[in-house]
Amino acid sequence: MTLSYGYVLNKNHYLPNGDELDVGHTRTDTLGLTASYSPSDKWLLVAGVPYVSTRWMGEGHHGPEVDTGHTNHYWTDLRLEAHYQAMEFPVALAPYVAAVIPTNGYPYLGHSAPGRGLHEYWVGFFAGKSLDEWLPGTYMQLRYNYSFVERVLDIGHDRTNLDVELGYFLSQDWALQLIGSWQWTHGGIDVPVPANSPLFPHHDQLAAAEFLNLTGGAAWFVTKRAGLSLNYTQSLHGSNAHKVDRAINFSVDLQLGRH
Repeated sequence: MTLSYGYVLNKNHYLPNGDELDVGHTRTDTLGLTASYSPSDKWLLVAGVPYVSTRWMGEGHHGPEVDTGHTNHYWTDLRLEAHYQAMEFPVALAPYVAAVIPTNGYPYLGHSAPGRGLHEYWVGFFAGKSLDEWLPGTYMQLRYNYSFVERVLDIGHDRTNLDVELGYFLSQDWALQLIGSWQWTHGGIDVPVPANSPLFPHHDQLAAAEFLNLTGGAAWFVTKRAGLSLNYTQSLHGSNAHKVDRAINFSVDLQLGRH
């Protein structure tokens, strides 16, 4: 079981050319509950759903129903995953598939919208390798993910995500991580769009969002069955997306079953 809390502050938007525009700040607080089950030493099944609180911080009422200056609370998207440990040496490789399913008709238009309200189907893999023979205590891991995203107004906007992580074990109980996260959108539209455009009601769903974020963090393995982690993230550059001014994520991992 993983219990997590995430805090994100967005101050600016990235325009299509990468310039930044301040049209009001947004704060998002997320509580996540994820359950993982391994029926064997090769398979891992995961299910999780977040509870999201959002608030737009600007002058007056910005227009969409969520950008009122008040905090809104929503259950958003159920995520189901199946992972398979294909190999362990010389490189650990674990492909996976996942489905993202909106749990309700929450708002998807607005700076503080809690999500996009779209079905997604993912294929990807994790790969990792110990770097002990070159740098004792270090490892590298990456995640590649391709998302087949529900089309809107017959416009495709699939995504590719890549995370590259470099980690270092200070001891058996402590580890540090540095993670670069990239996103590319295949299709989609540039934003903003005029309010009288037929695309306007769906521009947050269709935005051709691209970014590079950098995350630093630490993990403490309290016991063999419990661990804590804390991460801090900032955006380095992007387009058609919210700029992450700062994001903090704290999680608690608990192993409830047998080893």
